[in-house]
Amino acid sequence: MSVCIPAYNRPQGLVAAVRSVVAALPPEYHDQVNIIITDDSTTPAAVADLFAAWSGHWHYQHNTQRLGMVANWNASLAKASGEFILLLHDDDYLLPQGITTILETLSKYGSQFDVFLFGVHLVNSHQRGLRRQMPRRQEWLPPTQALRQLLRHSSFVRFPALVWRRSLLNEVGYFDPAYGEATDLYQWLRFFAQKGVYTVPRATAAYTIHDQALTMGMFHAQTLVTLGRIFAAAADFSLLSAEELRQCQCDFFHQFILAGTWRFLRRRQWQQAQAVYRLFDLPEVMALGRSRRWQALRWLFAGWLWLGARLG
Repeated sequence: MSVCIPAYNRPQGLVAAVRSVVAALPPEYHDQVNIIITDDSTTPAAVADLFAAWSGHWHYQHNTQRLGMVANWNASLAKASGEFILLLHDDDYLLPQGITTILETLSKYGSQFDVFLFGVHLVNSHQRGLRRQMPRRQEWLPPTQALRQLLRHSSFVRFPALVWRRSLLNEVGYFDPAYGEATDLYQWLRFFAQKGVYTVPRATAAYTIHDQALTMGMFHAQTLVTLGRIFAAAADFSLLSAEELRQCQCDFFHQFILAGTWRFLRRRQWQQAQAVYRLFDLPEVMALGRSRRWQALRWLFAGWLWLGARLG
């Protein structure tokens, strides 16, 4: 397996991500894993000491000219040589048994399935646990079912929880920069539509949620336009009916808008929360109808925003 770590100006995070692999894996497994670091940071990172006791292959590349987020991901993937790939960002890390759990799963089921989804611990920037996100059961979801889950839950896949066969990149392509910060959803769409996903209810990684994340700035109308293009692409696979796809999009958009609203509500940033919540008034969102699944929470947030506006 190749563990690809695209880095950008988080030297401490990069160290934590690398150590979560090399410190947890017994020497007899080193030849089963290679580590690829493509660094888009302003200055090169000193990583050689991290691999002092590592007998496996590793590669570090500092980009003399910044590639940008998606291009840096793809640069890392292009250097991967393992049969399977895990893309581990430099603000995430593997749990103590994460790498061995993944290798054991691939050893047992890697000849049968191409895409694997594990569980994650959601943590803040201080590595404090917030909650856990875990697949319900160990099973294979065929393409139709996998797509249904992906397109109904805006956070169904957390990046470090997914492992896929490297040859899939040749079949469906690399991450597409045309989809901006939603490019990961478009990539999972193509993977799931082709191969489905095998879910494993065991946590392997920690996924960091912090207010400085790029995702704080993605809750705006243009993101919904991009997401609409992804749902249009999903229709081209003809796996879900038009009505089912509309309902998935309705649930997805509601969850997305409410998640963005909550990020600002919990910081008592009323104006920013209100701006995100007003995305419900966009014609393309209203045309989807009401989401029964998220209706109660939408009412609750509306009341909270009204109260916040009254209190100033």
